[in-house]
Amino acid sequence: MSPRTPPPGQLDIPLVWETEPAAGTQGAAPAPGTAPAAAAPLPGASRLWLAVLADAGMTAVGAAAFMALAALLVEGIAPGQLVLAAVAGVEAMTVVVLGCLWGWRATPGMLLLDVRFSQPIPFGRVCAMWLVWLLCLPLAGIPLVIRRRGGSAAERLAGGVLSPRSLPAGA
Repeated sequence: MSPRTPPPGQLDIPLVWETEPAAGTQGAAPAPGTAPAAAAPLPGASRLWLAVLADAGMTAVGAAAFMALAALLVEGIAPGQLVLAAVAGVEAMTVVVLGCLWGWRATPGMLLLDVRFSQPIPFGRVCAMWLVWLLCLPLAGIPLVIRRRGGSAAERLAGGVLSPRSLPAGA
C-alpha cells in the first residue's frame, strides 16, 4: 500500500506502518490467524491459568462491590435486588475486559501476568471474543485456555497468538 499524500497544512510524518522495518526485523510476517512456527515462545500454561483465575477473581470482586454498594445505599434490600446488583457488577467488569482486549490486546488478568496477543485485535473479533468469554465465565474461562491442535480457543477467536512479552516501546 503506497502512502497517501497529506492534505495541505497537515504534518508530513510517516506512520509506523508506512515506514520500513528495522534491519533485524525484516522477516516475512505470518498470515493473520496463523501462529508463527517458532518465532514467539508460547506463554507458560501456569501463567495462562493464573490469568484466568485473576480474571475470575476480579469479576467476583466487581460483583461483590456492586452488592455491597447496593446494600449500603438501600436499607431493606431484597435478595432479588442483591442478585441484580451482582449481575450489574459482572457486566461492569465485562465491559472493562472488552476495553482491555481492544486497547491492550489482553484481559486484565493477562495484563497482570504480562501475556498479550501478538497483534492488534479488530473490534468485531474483540466483541465475539468478549461474548465467548462472557459465556465461559461460569466455568472461570477455562474453555478459552485449553489448547487443542496447536492453538487455544482464545487464539483462534482473536486471530493471533499469545506472547509472554510486553507491548513494543512505540505502541
